[in-house]
Amino acid sequence: MKRHVLTAIAIIFIYGVMVVGAHAQTTGSQIMRADIPFTFTVGQKSLPPGIYTVSILNPTSDRPALRIRSANGRLSAIVQTASGGGSFADDSKLVFRRYGDRYFFAQAQMGGDATTLTAAKSQAERAIERSVVKQNGERGVVAIVSK
Repeated sequence: MKRHVLTAIAIIFIYGVMVVGAHAQTTGSQIMRADIPFTFTVGQKSLPPGIYTVSILNPTSDRPALRIRSANGRLSAIVQTASGGGSFADDSKLVFRRYGDRYFFAQAQMGGDATTLTAAKSQAERAIERSVVKQNGERGVVAIVSK
């Protein structure tokens, strides 16, 4: 009897290790690379134009964090996002909200995924938005597609 219990425990342990290993492979970190031609703000940080990599730091979380990092690694920003459903995307995409000549990071969608990761508006962005609305200024949305 003791031998059967130990065998069952061993089988359950091996199965558990295999399931965790398979889950880690399917939720591996996805990385997007994009050339952003304008200065933009992520949270409280302003980043200059350039080539950036965007990666999901905690892909299994219901509130994933994105790291946006310059190609040389000197500049980076981390923003917490909310994940939402969307349509399946062949290519990766970054979306920015534009108010006049100011751009704010809004959302990201990784290629091959239907999940859209959306950043909340910061206090600075809300203030700029109110100012632009008050002045009846120009605003819009800009999307950058990356393959």
